[in-house]
Amino acid sequence: MNTAETLPDGDASRVSLARGGTALVLCGGGGHGALEVGFARALTELGVRYDQILGTSIGAVNGAFLAGGMSADDLAGLWCTVRLRQLLRPNWNWVLHPRSRPGLLSLAAFGRLLERTLPARRFEDLRVPLTIVTTDLITSKACYREGAGDIIAPLLASVNLPGIFPPVQLDGHPHIDGGVAENAPLARAAAIGSRHALMIECACASPCRRPPSGLIGTIGRAFEIALARKHRAELPLHEGRMGIVRVVPELDDETGFLNLSQTSSLLEIGYQQSMAALYKLPECVVSKERANLSQNSRESVA
Repeated sequence: MNTAETLPDGDASRVSLARGGTALVLCGGGGHGALEVGFARALTELGVRYDQILGTSIGAVNGAFLAGGMSADDLAGLWCTVRLRQLLRPNWNWVLHPRSRPGLLSLAAFGRLLERTLPARRFEDLRVPLTIVTTDLITSKACYREGAGDIIAPLLASVNLPGIFPPVQLDGHPHIDGGVAENAPLARAAAIGSRHALMIECACASPCRRPPSGLIGTIGRAFEIALARKHRAELPLHEGRMGIVRVVPELDDETGFLNLSQTSSLLEIGYQQSMAALYKLPECVVSKERANLSQNSRESVA
């Protein structure tokens, strides 16, 4: 059925995902990307399969680890070890060359982390096909990196929050965060033949208890609001093209776009709420035997 499902509020029992043609769509959302790791854990435990990963921004990073063969549990462990101060350093090149290297912070440390931890660094070596979305500043279009070549430069471009980081040069063009052009790459998923898509919302832009502070906090919050509104406006365009299973997490408070202090909580929220939602899927999607074991385990803990 070509319809979009919003979970857990939607009726997931009407969604039927055939074998093959299923894409895992991972959107951008900064620190909210931890929700996607919890979502991936739930998919694994429930036996929900996908044969293509498409990711934007932090979703592209999560997708690269999963496509390379890292388990969702191991990826969650990596998320818990990362500290923002390890990744974000001042961009001194901007001070020396403000016109050619605009951006407050450098992504060099993040690039070194990817080099150390990615299970595969080339598209050809991935276990699951991966598409990385970037935005070309010259053409203003979404660009899709897939199939062959190094993945680290496209990943750095895809997470490149404009104004915060300097653009990344790819094929002679400057590229920035893929979310500017296509934060949830559903259009690309449909274009490459996916009949169904699995996703969890990351750029939710829920109300926050406290206003953002500082330049980076304000830019990040504004970017998150823009992504969320853009996604909600575009979602109906994709509903008739594929079946979409979409988990919309409920958060008690909105954390900052570049805030990693709530990682453990977001990992658990993504997992628990996805388990509750995805368990409703029909047997052609979920391995009910595995799902029942997981459900019984969670109930015994409770």
